Amino acid sequence: MAETQVAISPYSKRKRPQISYYEGYSEDSDRYESDDSTAGSRPSKKSKRTPKSSRPLPKRKIFPFLSLPAELRNAIYALALTEENGIYLVSKTKNYRRVVELAPSNQLPRSNYPTIRHRRGYVAFSNPGEKETPKAVPNLATALLATNRQIYSEALPILYSNTFMLEDTTALHAFMANLNPKTRSLLETISIRSWGRTKSHKALNHPGLTMLAEAVNLKRLHFDTHIAGGGGPQRVARQIYRDGFHWLEAVGTAKGKKDAAVELIEVLEGNWQRYSRTTRREELEGRGPQHDLEAFRDELRKLLGGVAEKRSLKKKPKKSKKSIRYGIYI
Repeated sequence: MAETQVAISPYSKRKRPQISYYEGYSEDSDRYESDDSTAGSRPSKKSKRTPKSSRPLPKRKIFPFLSLPAELRNAIYALALTEENGIYLVSKTKNYRRVVELAPSNQLPRSNYPTIRHRRGYVAFSNPGEKETPKAVPNLATALLATNRQIYSEALPILYSNTFMLEDTTALHAFMANLNPKTRSLLETISIRSWGRTKSHKALNHPGLTMLAEAVNLKRLHFDTHIAGGGGPQRVARQIYRDGFHWLEAVGTAKGKKDAAVELIEVLEGNWQRYSRTTRREELEGRGPQHDLEAFRDELRKLLGGVAEKRSLKKKPKKSKKSIRYGIYI
């Protein structure tokens, strides 16, 4: 009897899913078929969630932001990166590092000085008005700058076109130290709220203003504070020149005019208000705040080597002096 040989396949038998080539197949039709009476007896299979794909979205689903006109893109940058009331920065120490952080713009009551009082020969400022409700910290969408290089280069000048209000010269130093030369050159308006007077902060007046040497495109540098202890316009000009001559001379070199920075500086009017019996008489003679402002600028131009502007001042009539010598009037 001949033996029958059985061929053994090297591959194990496995069930293969039945493939349907019917084009009209859909999940809806399968769902409706399961509503039959026979479907109730079949055990329902749990649907497995498909893992989210890590593939990027197709190009047809991405909004073409860069294809918008430049005017619309700039309008969007302005809404996301500018603050109408300015950006107020205060100095903080984090992890033994001096940094600045955002704060409400009306947090410090030294921004305006409506009343002035005397105290042991020094002029002090106070604000007796009611306390304002704290404003919210501005929420700027700075993450927009990390999108790509084109958006970064377009939006960066708009961000630094804001008015940056610094709590004091310590905050100014910390703010400028964390900027690179490119961003320093984009600054337009800076307002300093307080001038360092204590021993620990006095040394940062000069370093803070020295950091502005690369900010040659500033359109306005405002000192919203009292400088030099109320010593008059000449003394205020000398104090600003002593601590900020690096920036003053850098602007003059960039603009091609030695005293170009003089017109960019604004100083609180209370710096040269006099509180003596001659105040009223000086105002009647035309030597009021405007005269003091011009005297401040003239002194600053003189220190920078510029030419002082010619001004017409009302001169007091000279009184004839009489002296008696040996009983004879001369």
